[in-house]
Amino acid sequence: MSGHFSPVAGGADFGGVPDTGVVRTGKVETVHAIDLGSETARIVRQEQLTALHAFNQASTFAQGSYTARKAAEEKAAREAAEAAKPPKQRQVEGWIREAIGILAANGTPIDEGSLDEIYTIIIKESNGNPNAVNTWDSNAMRGTPSKGLMQCIDPTFQYYKLPGHDDIYNPVDNIIAGVRYTYARYGGFHNHPGLVSMAVGSGYVGY
Repeated sequence: MSGHFSPVAGGADFGGVPDTGVVRTGKVETVHAIDLGSETARIVRQEQLTALHAFNQASTFAQGSYTARKAAEEKAAREAAEAAKPPKQRQVEGWIREAIGILAANGTPIDEGSLDEIYTIIIKESNGNPNAVNTWDSNAMRGTPSKGLMQCIDPTFQYYKLPGHDDIYNPVDNIIAGVRYTYARYGGFHNHPGLVSMAVGSGYVGY
């Protein structure tokens, strides 16, 4: 077997073909040394980042699903609790929520956290009857009987009502005036005499 080494080609030609004098031309390819350690580390790091990204996506999806499920469960529980209330209570609480929205929009620092307190006052004052009139107490004796859900007397109602809410027998209008009076005189429900009395185990006291 004969062989020919071509310095142009940069390698040995072992084909058994004699040298014919033809000059071979070719392009020498340069092979760079590879740092296998660095390349492996890069690949591993890339795989780690890909896995971390996938994990974060899965975690975000799982958290979102949990949050949505929790919110749905809480909403269902609230709706079930609301449905279990007597119709009269749901009606009165609806009036209270409407009044709270109007009060808050007109500068009274109040939110639905006060719903239970207002509801308690209404039940104690009028038993939830927007047409209730007290004909026997000291106000009645003076000719200004207490009226409506929160049992406002006419002068108090006229002073604390909001524009456009002029009917003392309208449940929302009456609540608006009663709440504004409570804030003006007592600073809020925390000093309301009836609620304070009940908090220490005594009976309700009118305001």
